Amino acid sequence: MFEKFFGLSENPFRLTPDPKFLFLAEVHKEALSHLRYGIEQRMGFVLVTGEVGTGKTTICRELLKNLDSRVHTALILHPALSDVELLQSINAEFGLEAASSSKKALMDELFAFLLDVNARGENAVLIIDEGQNLDPLVLEQVRMLSNLETEQQKLLQILLVGQPELGTMLAANNLRQLSDRIVVRYHMGPLNRHETRDYILHRLSVAGARGDVRFTGLALLEIYRYSGGLPRKINAVCERALLLACLKGTHTITAALVRQARREVQGHYNARFGLRVWLAGLAGLLVLCAVVLLAGSHLFESRPAEAFKSKSALAAKPLAQPVAPLNQSWPVARYDQALTLLMRQPGCASGRVALSLRPAPEVLAYIGRPFIAAVSGGYVVIEKVDAAGVHVATADGGARLFDFKTLRRDYAWRVVLNYAGTDERFYKLNDAKPGVRTVQAKLRELGYIPFEPDGFYGIDTARAVERLQEVYGLRRDGVAGGETLALLKILEYR
Repeated sequence: MFEKFFGLSENPFRLTPDPKFLFLAEVHKEALSHLRYGIEQRMGFVLVTGEVGTGKTTICRELLKNLDSRVHTALILHPALSDVELLQSINAEFGLEAASSSKKALMDELFAFLLDVNARGENAVLIIDEGQNLDPLVLEQVRMLSNLETEQQKLLQILLVGQPELGTMLAANNLRQLSDRIVVRYHMGPLNRHETRDYILHRLSVAGARGDVRFTGLALLEIYRYSGGLPRKINAVCERALLLACLKGTHTITAALVRQARREVQGHYNARFGLRVWLAGLAGLLVLCAVVLLAGSHLFESRPAEAFKSKSALAAKPLAQPVAPLNQSWPVARYDQALTLLMRQPGCASGRVALSLRPAPEVLAYIGRPFIAAVSGGYVVIEKVDAAGVHVATADGGARLFDFKTLRRDYAWRVVLNYAGTDERFYKLNDAKPGVRTVQAKLRELGYIPFEPDGFYGIDTARAVERLQEVYGLRRDGVAGGETLALLKILEYR
């Protein structure tokens, strides 16, 4: 009902996927590049995980739309099926008869099809979305599909897409064989503040907005704080905010409107409660306004908060500033180009897990392996950062040296690197597991804790992990989980 009021051709924040509203943030482009790389290199199994509403299904559809015509695809969107039903669905998606109820007959039918596809020099891809809904017995059937191969290559490329629980499922002992066959892993994070703003403006523009609707800076901040950068939650609260604005006869979406929309979306709104919250929060709102006036456009920069400096690796060793000149052509324009270049670096081709970080520039020197860094104008593959400068890999197999000031100026606060394997262990507050001492030893080596390792995951250890997570742009929860443990292994004290 609000479309006419705002001069929109349609609802810009519908929850149902619509290709014309596609917005590719950096995290989506990176996920697509990893998926394409797995397909083109015929790597067999690729795993992409992400929280609810991060756009995983959208990425699947975008991938299918842009694959070469010589790639045959099967997309399974609702995999809560038996093993026989899954095989029938896969064969039907590939255009096969899929009439039998015998697993052997269905596997033989699929194998014959894949052999024919391979003989023609073509490829076949199976994409299973919402993989966390698969029964473990069905996951074992998926593993059996990976046995369909020739002596030279895999006949079927399998992309497993799902929520983080899928990774937990694959860590179970009975699925270790499947987990070990996954050669590329990528976890999709949410949008950052800058991308959240751009996402909202993009959808309004596609829906025909011509200035009849305006979100204030505080409203955008409120949306980001509520949604955490998850597109599905952004859509829900924005749609409700537009409806409320229409009912009030205003074309300006304020923070107060967003808070009311948030309460209604969450299902516990009443007018008296809303008034109390508004009155109680008035002082805080005035303070926030002052912050916005001071911060200006920096409010929505894609940089994590400056973490503590006096006790952490952030300020442990200042980097020397070499005087090597800048080559203006140093970035590559596309992420997939940078990914291909990264895979050529020593030790990176075997990396099965992509770790996405947002570290401060001062701590890039501690990353002990080559990585992709987003910069103004594209991406660079950095072999290392040391006192000599920034060692950037080139397409001809060499490297060029640039000064750190250039990197600091052009750095876009995003890093992706690959590492071998994934650590499914985790350590939390009050744990006294054997690995806690190892975690503490690494934290002490990097300057995050002053005390000797004692093997107890107390409040000081949890706070040190939180600071590490903040410095490198991981989710700040104080738990040493898979990504945090991987980061600790990668970091080197310099």
